[in-house]
Amino acid sequence: MEDKKITTVLFDMDGVLIDSEGFWQQAEEEVFTSMGATWDEAIAIQTQGKTTRAVTELWYNLYPWEGKSIEEVEQMVIDRVDELISTEGEIKEGVIQTLEFLEERNIKIGLATNSPESLIVTVLKRLGIKKYFQTIVSSEHVEHGKPAPDVYLRAAHNLGSQPSECLVVEDSFTGVTAGKNAKMTVVAIPDAEQYNQERFDIADFKLNSMIFLNEKIVPFLQ
Repeated sequence: MEDKKITTVLFDMDGVLIDSEGFWQQAEEEVFTSMGATWDEAIAIQTQGKTTRAVTELWYNLYPWEGKSIEEVEQMVIDRVDELISTEGEIKEGVIQTLEFLEERNIKIGLATNSPESLIVTVLKRLGIKKYFQTIVSSEHVEHGKPAPDVYLRAAHNLGSQPSECLVVEDSFTGVTAGKNAKMTVVAIPDAEQYNQERFDIADFKLNSMIFLNEKIVPFLQ
């Protein structure tokens, strides 16, 4: 990364801007077990960061249910997460400081997430940070969600940035993979339980909190 200059920073949402990964797991457990599935936390960790449709299809393939379509069950999960975020969602440590730091330096800022657009609206309203983002891309807007690079490439295109100019901020292995597939520089900020997992070594660097991001990237800002 020594020779790179960063003009654009693209953020994931869940687990990066808002402490919501636990909400997803809670909603998935409630909904899928109500449909007859046997909950397995290892599967939940494995699917972290994937689209809600992909997660719902995986659980359906493991525990086929009757009476509701995959689309209906997917929406049940989304609705429950929306409810939890609206009442309990909290901004992650260092987010406001980082967004202000980037804005002051005229760095382009984007949001690229596998979450549906309805949840993006809920999160940004809850946190009060919509004003910082010059583009917002949901996996609903592209052909393939993460780990495919589509959301990051679309966000970069919207901002007029080349992938080589972009820094991706992610917390999940799925998201880190998407950023690397987009040929962008990636910083991983995994949760504490996953921080030492070797799979995150594909990231260009790894932090245990966003509060350390500004000092880490300042030498590379355009």
